[in-house]
Amino acid sequence: MELDAVKAKMDFATIMDEVVQQFTAQLGVDVTISVEIEARKKDGFDESLQRTIKENCNVLRFSSSEFEED
Repeated sequence: MELDAVKAKMDFATIMDEVVQQFTAQLGVDVTISVEIEARKKDGFDESLQRTIKENCNVLRFSSSEFEED
């Protein structure tokens, strides 16, 4: 499922209410939620933005945060 970047916060809340909560209401159910974010910019992202994103991902305990060049 792809979410619109502008309304992702609202979509996440709906997903939590309508899907995840159905699982977590059951005894003995382990639920894992994975999030993948992909951003593209023709001329790339500057060092400052990359550093900020990586620091924020670290604080939020993302398993990885990488920037690739096309």
